[in-house]
Amino acid sequence: MDVEEIIDYIKTLKKGFDKDLFQSKIDELGYIVDNTGLNYDDFHTLFKVWLNLSIPITKWVNLGATILPKEKISQSTIEYSLRWILANYDNQSNFSRIGFLLDWLTAAMDCDSVDMKALDMGYELFYTMLTFEVLYSSSSNIIWLSQCIHKFHSMQSLELMEYAKRREAKKNMYRQIQVLLGLFKSYKPEYVPEDVPSISIHTAFRKINVTLLARFKNAQNQRNTLSKETYRLFWINPLNSEGGRNKKADPLIPNLEFTNIGSKQYDNDTQKNYLDFSEPVSLLQYSAQRAMRRPARLRALLCNPAGLALLAAAASADHAFLSHELHHLLTSCFLETSPHTYIEKQDLLQRLAIFQSTLMQGLPVVTRFLAQFLPFWNEKDFLMEILQLVEWVNVEGADHVNVILDTLTKVYYRAQPIEQCAILRSVTSMYTNLIHSSMRSRHYFLSIQPTELMYTEILTMVSLRISDMCDKGLQASPEDALGLQSATRAGVRCLRAGRRAGSAGRSGCVVAPRALLLSLALLSPSAAALDRLAALVVLYKEIFSAIKAKNGRKDQAYVEQMQILKAFTSDFVSCFYEEFLSGRKKGIAFSKLHPQLVSKLTHIIPDVDTKLSIRNHLAFAPYTYVSLQAIDQTDADNKLWFDTVIEQEFVNLSQFVMKAMPELR
Repeated sequence: MDVEEIIDYIKTLKKGFDKDLFQSKIDELGYIVDNTGLNYDDFHTLFKVWLNLSIPITKWVNLGATILPKEKISQSTIEYSLRWILANYDNQSNFSRIGFLLDWLTAAMDCDSVDMKALDMGYELFYTMLTFEVLYSSSSNIIWLSQCIHKFHSMQSLELMEYAKRREAKKNMYRQIQVLLGLFKSYKPEYVPEDVPSISIHTAFRKINVTLLARFKNAQNQRNTLSKETYRLFWINPLNSEGGRNKKADPLIPNLEFTNIGSKQYDNDTQKNYLDFSEPVSLLQYSAQRAMRRPARLRALLCNPAGLALLAAAASADHAFLSHELHHLLTSCFLETSPHTYIEKQDLLQRLAIFQSTLMQGLPVVTRFLAQFLPFWNEKDFLMEILQLVEWVNVEGADHVNVILDTLTKVYYRAQPIEQCAILRSVTSMYTNLIHSSMRSRHYFLSIQPTELMYTEILTMVSLRISDMCDKGLQASPEDALGLQSATRAGVRCLRAGRRAGSAGRSGCVVAPRALLLSLALLSPSAAALDRLAALVVLYKEIFSAIKAKNGRKDQAYVEQMQILKAFTSDFVSCFYEEFLSGRKKGIAFSKLHPQLVSKLTHIIPDVDTKLSIRNHLAFAPYTYVSLQAIDQTDADNKLWFDTVIEQEFVNLSQFVMKAMPELR
């Protein structure tokens, strides 16, 4: 359905148009408004075309009930409405259309879908329309709802009383005048005589078009924006009132309250609150003398970057209450039907991710929510926010973490390379952050202090998942350079975190290296991958040595890990020593080459071990030819190549060579 096509059709409407086709276009437009909404340019164009159409009033009203934007109505549309009213004001045949336009603006006001400051300019015009009985109901309704009390003066009071005398016989109009006089008397009693009662008759005003009002409410729910200070009338019975015969006409006193209470609630001068601070020192000084009021200030602190530190330092009772609030908020927003917009939900997840990174710890309520939400996730919405949240998980919820990892693993296998890199990076961050948390003495929002056994269990689980994701991802796409870079980078990050944990006396739960990752990194035409490969081998060696020294014995897992590491180190060293084929039986990467293939390589490529050495690796070609272009290649041995290329450009590879082949120093 094309909005431009509908606009073009409405522009061409002439007398005698096809009623069925017209109704079908209205239905199409209504469907668009109810589901996707009109962008403001299309709405404004349709609005102007609609106002100037010369079609029967019933068709005109039906069309107008389908024309509204998804954003708030701006000043330009209000100005055009007022100009149109003034241009058609002198012809009483247009009063029905003017009345519906006033109802249209009233419905927009009632659903917070219009710029109230811009609408204030029409107050005098709306008030003037009270002189016409046909327009009185619509104009009095919009005046009552707009609450432009500050523009009311004594002359208007006298005019309203005169209208009341003239229309006393017409009960509906008389009641509407009473409502306006009661409203104005409540706030400017000096302009209204004492004998005029403050009366509210809730059924006094004519009901607005039901379809129009429903569509504005739907647009409000989808937009769901809060005005800065929106005020509404709440009617309360005075203590000394005596009910009359008509219960709908009980004397009532309007009480003006702010829906969103600001810092000027009880004072003319602005008062400081938790949202006024942008840096932690002032915020802490302010809060030291004041008790935290919940839940408003807890939420305010969550929205204030400087307040996150204060929230972290709050009492355990406040932490418990915040967890309770967040549980209900996350459940209502993501697990139930919610009026919140996508942007609002996205902002909530972003704030929680920032709060977790500030605490440097996962919140139990967030980990539990992720375990409930992710199995039903569509794998597209809130992708980046969810990946930020999973970087910090709660160590108490091992079962919840297992559910999160199960879901992310399935998503990883189905994802595109870029998404795979992002997922693997987040899971790797989860592992490194858990190791960091295991070395901290203080934790927040936890019912019990986590033990080393709990960390060992969850770290083993995460490290195995990372290893499986890297291995199976490379099995599916061994030629994917992006996947290989991501896998080697993840391996280096995990090993460095494990080394830090080992030096601090903690277990890093490092899993055995996978042969596919090591072999593909060696064969890939990427110098960066080879450098990270060298880092992996060195880190594995350091960690396994630390494990052996700590345990004092060689268990089966240690023996298997060392066998893989030694075999691959032999492959790596053979490529340096130009023993690619002759020394293949000692390693793992080339040990299964078929004898016929080896014979063919030896026959086709003279001096095959030298030609296929690490020095002639395609990955190092740009570095080798630039550095050694002025030297005869026959004179360029491994020592010269190491000094001019490896030692200058590749830190990890240089460290590996110096440890494994000290003669090249």
